[in-house]
Amino acid sequence: MTFTVFLFLVRKPTLSPEQFTEYYETTHISLLRSLVGQELMPPHFTRQYFARTYRQGFGGPANRNNPLLMLRGNAEEFEYDAMAQMTWECESLFQKFYKAIYERDAAAKIAADEDHFLEPGTLKAVVVGETIERSGEVASL
Repeated sequence: MTFTVFLFLVRKPTLSPEQFTEYYETTHISLLRSLVGQELMPPHFTRQYFARTYRQGFGGPANRNNPLLMLRGNAEEFEYDAMAQMTWECESLFQKFYKAIYERDAAAKIAADEDHFLEPGTLKAVVVGETIERSGEVASL
């Protein structure tokens, strides 16, 4: 059975959404790969960046001038800039990855790099439980 983790990321307010995306895609992910090796990286790693617009003073604290394009809810209560989905073939492969990123030297390098592009203390990581998918169903907004 696959094992999936969702990450929710908030960029530093000093970075534009474009700078954040560029740094995460080119620098941070490369660092992770160099620390754990390609064999421990999740074989399915999807990053989704939330759509933002430029409206002076309409966003939340971390995104004052770049509010989310919210369809429902309050942008000030949802500061995330991106969501990443990491999926391994099984939990034991995830555990090897997790152990590798929390090895002392790796953890220090990852934390130092995160200081360059993430708002401190905002990263969330959640394990996905049951997934239900049905083709042709329409979700309500």
